[in-house]
Amino acid sequence: MSRPGFILEVEKRTPPLLIGDGGAGRLASLPLGTQVVYPNEHDVSILDVDQAIGDALSSPHGSAPLADRLGPGRRLTVVVTGLEVAPMAQDIRGRLVEQVLEVAASRRVNDVRVLIAVGAGRRLTRAELVAVLGQRVVDALGPDGLILQYDLADPAGAVDLGLTPAGEPVLVDRRLAESDLVVTVNVARKSGDTGAGFLAGGVVALATLDACHGFGAVDGAAERVAAVLAEKLPLFAIDVVTDQADVAPAFDYLGRREWEWSVRQRLALSLARQAQGVARERLHRAMWEAGQPRRTAVIAAGAPARVAEVTRRVLADQQVVQLPAPVDVLITGVPGRTRYNAGTSVDPLTAAWSALQGLERPGSPVRPGGAVIVCHPLRQDFSSTEHQASGDFFAQVLTRTTDPAVVNAEHERRYAEDEWYGHVHRDQHAYAGILPVYQWYAISRARAHCGDIVWVGADRDSAVRMGMRAATTLADALEIVSNRIGPDPQVAYLHAGATMVPDVVEGRG
Repeated sequence: MSRPGFILEVEKRTPPLLIGDGGAGRLASLPLGTQVVYPNEHDVSILDVDQAIGDALSSPHGSAPLADRLGPGRRLTVVVTGLEVAPMAQDIRGRLVEQVLEVAASRRVNDVRVLIAVGAGRRLTRAELVAVLGQRVVDALGPDGLILQYDLADPAGAVDLGLTPAGEPVLVDRRLAESDLVVTVNVARKSGDTGAGFLAGGVVALATLDACHGFGAVDGAAERVAAVLAEKLPLFAIDVVTDQADVAPAFDYLGRREWEWSVRQRLALSLARQAQGVARERLHRAMWEAGQPRRTAVIAAGAPARVAEVTRRVLADQQVVQLPAPVDVLITGVPGRTRYNAGTSVDPLTAAWSALQGLERPGSPVRPGGAVIVCHPLRQDFSSTEHQASGDFFAQVLTRTTDPAVVNAEHERRYAEDEWYGHVHRDQHAYAGILPVYQWYAISRARAHCGDIVWVGADRDSAVRMGMRAATTLADALEIVSNRIGPDPQVAYLHAGATMVPDVVEGRG
C-alpha cells in the first residue's frame, strides 16, 4: 500500500527517533517543535516485468517501435547506466538489454555494441558486468570486445555536436555519434537522469563535464547538454524506476516509521549497532551491497522528452515531500551507498557531497545563512584502489586551501590530466582523477549558502579540514549552531530511509 510522506512535529511525549548515519543508525531525541519529514512509501510495482518490457519496446512514447527503427546494415549502440545504480538481483538493466538484443537479432542487425556510461565513475569488474548485464549478454558479447566502458580520455576522440544555447560545448563518445540508433537503458534515481539526462554525465568528454560540474558551471548546464544530445543523436530512450528500498531487507527498519517497528526490526537495529562496532565493513556490505531484488515501478520507452515526462512523474510520487518553508537548521544524514562509493565505504568527500550538494539552489530546505547538521563519522577511509585521487586531494589540497577558486587555479589541472590517475581510471577500477575536484566545487557552493555545517559523531580532523565543525552528539551540534542561528530556531530533520526530495512551498511560483 502506498502512503504519502508527512511531517511529524516533535512533542514532549515523542520518543527517540532513528537518525541515519550511513550505517546502522542511532536513536536520538530531537528538540521540541522539530519537523520530522518522513519519506513517501510508494508501493506501485509491475507484476510481469518481461511483458512490460515487450510492451514498452513495441508501443513506445512518441517514437516508432524499436523493431521498425532497426534493420540490416544499421549500427546499434546500447548505452547502460553504470555503478551509479547498485547492481540488483535479476538486474532490470540486463533484462532490458537482452530483449533489445533479441529485437536487433530478429531484424538482422550485426553491428552491435553495449556501452557502459561510466563518466567520472569507475569501470565495472567482470563480476559487476555479469551482475548488471546478465551472464548471457556478457558471454555472447564479451569475448568479441563488444561490451565497452566509456573512457574520458578515449584516443578515438569525442565528436563535437556543437554548443548549448548558453555556450556549453557538447562532445560525445564517437561510437554514439556514428550510430544509426542509440538505445539508452537507464535506471533513473533522480529527475535529472531521465530521458537523455544520464548521457550528459556518462558519455561526454571532459570539456562537457567541466561545463556541467566545473568551477564556472552555470546551473542547468547538464539539462541543456542533455537537450542537445537528444536533438543530435538518434535516441530510443528506455527509463526504469525501481523501488526505493536501497538497504537489504534484514535492515528495513531504516525505511519504517518507528512506532510501526516490529520486534524483529527493533532487534535488527540492536544487532546492527553491535556489529558496527566490531565488523563495520562486513555490516556495510550486508546492508548496502547485498544485491537484493528490486521491484519495478515503471518502464517507459521512446522519444527522450516523452519518456522523461513519464519517469519524472513516478519519481515525484516516490520522492517529493512538501515542506512549508525553508528552516533555520536542517538535520540530515548520508546513505551508505551513493553514486560514488560502489563496493567501498563513504569517504569524507563523498559524504559531504551527498549531504550538501544542491542546497544552494532555489527551493532549498535550509534558508540562506542557515545551519546544516549531518550525522556521519567522516572516517578517512579512502580506497587505495578506487579513490586514490580523492585520498590525495583530501590529504594534499584541503590541507592547503578550501577556496574553490584556488583549487581551480592551482590544483584542478593535475587531477584532470595526471597520467597515473588516468591509468588507474582507464585500466583498473578507480574513479576519475577529476571527481574529487568536482565534488569539492559542489560542496563549496553549498558551504557558501549555509552559515554553519556541523558533523555529528565525526572525525574532527576531517570536518575541520573541509572548513566545517564536528560535535559528539546531536545536542552538542544544536548548541554549536545556536550561537549563530539564535536560541529558538526552526528545525527540520529529513528522516532516514527512501530517497527524499523536499519541495519547499513558500516562495514557489
